[in-house]
Amino acid sequence: MSRPEPQFDIFIIGSGPSGTHAALEAVVSGRKVALLDVGYTDNRFASLVPYRSFSEIRKTDPNQHVYFLGDDPAECLRRQSKGGAHLTPARQHMIRDMDTLFPLESDSFAPLQSSGLGGLGISWGANCFALESFELERIGIPPAEISPYYRAAAEEVGMSGRVDDCLAPLIANLDHRAIQPPIPVDTNAETILRQYGKHEKCHIERGFYMGQSLLAMISQPTAAHASAGRQANPQFDMDFWADLGKSVYRPRYSVEKLKTYPNFTHLTGRLAMSLAEDNGAVNVRSREIGANRLETFTARKVLLAAGAINSGKLALASFRDPSARLPILCNRNHWMAGINLAMLGRPARDQRHSLSQLTVLMRTASGERDYVLAQIYSYRSLLWFRLLQDIPLPPRLGLLFLRLIATAFTCVNIHFSDRPSADRWIQLSDENILKASCTFTRQEEELLRQEERRLVGFLAGLRCLPLGITKPAHGASIHYAGTLPYTQEERPFTTDLNGKLRGTSHVYVADGSTWQFLPAKGLTLTLMANARRVAAEAVRDLAR
Repeated sequence: MSRPEPQFDIFIIGSGPSGTHAALEAVVSGRKVALLDVGYTDNRFASLVPYRSFSEIRKTDPNQHVYFLGDDPAECLRRQSKGGAHLTPARQHMIRDMDTLFPLESDSFAPLQSSGLGGLGISWGANCFALESFELERIGIPPAEISPYYRAAAEEVGMSGRVDDCLAPLIANLDHRAIQPPIPVDTNAETILRQYGKHEKCHIERGFYMGQSLLAMISQPTAAHASAGRQANPQFDMDFWADLGKSVYRPRYSVEKLKTYPNFTHLTGRLAMSLAEDNGAVNVRSREIGANRLETFTARKVLLAAGAINSGKLALASFRDPSARLPILCNRNHWMAGINLAMLGRPARDQRHSLSQLTVLMRTASGERDYVLAQIYSYRSLLWFRLLQDIPLPPRLGLLFLRLIATAFTCVNIHFSDRPSADRWIQLSDENILKASCTFTRQEEELLRQEERRLVGFLAGLRCLPLGITKPAHGASIHYAGTLPYTQEERPFTTDLNGKLRGTSHVYVADGSTWQFLPAKGLTLTLMANARRVAAEAVRDLAR
């Protein structure tokens, strides 16, 4: 008796940036494609936000407390010291039931794992980087192959920014024709950039590159974007609270597009548990969340795109090796609060977007070709109450102080690269609980402090004086990679150059799990491009 045909040709696990772009690449081949995820959505808060500017809302909307503070303001305040504190009420579904669905034990690693439709892309800051060839080679991605997939990813997300400043040569692997004109920076960033421009050549010689941030944000909708209901950013300064006009890209827009294809199936409300190959196909064992019922789906090819942590966990659960430890990469990130002296006492333009205004890339002094990244934000729309606990003043005086420096207040998010270490790993226990350890040597800590001092000194030279530096728990950067790395050696829990998981014939890894190195630059655009590359290879493998 012959076995039944597999239900799907390409089966993708995860609806984040990697999973959705892998599905976009696969579905145009005409093959039967399925995407499985938990898929929680926000059905309450975003719909309450009016299509008006932040300043107008603050003056006129009597119901603003609902979507600014959520249903429980006291819990909103308590959450300030926990993981995901930056998530506004409309983004909280990203980590709904996280501790139940993705149990993890660690005293040195506090990552966020997403159960929402769109994965960690729900709260993505939309910063885009096309990595340089030396960075791609260190990661394990062939530079010669990635260019067309960068272009496809850029056209899907809709990017805007400058291509004529000193950062432009550092995104050489991205076709500049895919980038829309920039949305103007705000007044605060304008003064910082002007100060940098006075001695730009000197700064570049010292290894400091500053320019306007390249963002997955629409400034001039294409016909394809307009047909999907996406509009130019209205510059309402409400980008952290709602996706007004769908200007800032979220992966769920791509899922909406995928649902128009007759050969696409969205299996939502499900958590993948393990995989097993059987007679030329792959069985995907999953749990239906609401009914708490186990299901098995069959496919010719499976693409893991559940994020580096959960894709690693799926591999561990499938091979059932309790002694195996997988490496984990994660950008360390710090937040610097500063005052831009050039803006003290000066008014600021009301029209602005909320996301990163400026990007700084600083070449490291270690001798190794590498960068430290800094993204510069103006803080206004995230509300001052979030900062009161860090101000060494009584609440009333602290609030008065913050109001006085409002237009000059600047936030700098600093990211450092990461590479594999025996001190940073994940492991699956017999109870199916992920255990993790992420510690750093004294030498690593000292190098990080030295680079941070150089960066702070550079910013101070631009008259942006530091008030203090906050160091969140390791994992708060939401940048993870490296659990199933590419190698040339035949070793368990590794992948080949095309993303195929060793020990399997039909399982590919389409997310950052395959990366051998995690640059300081944002990873999301490269995740999307590489997922397309891996999906294209899986489709070719089917044809063979």
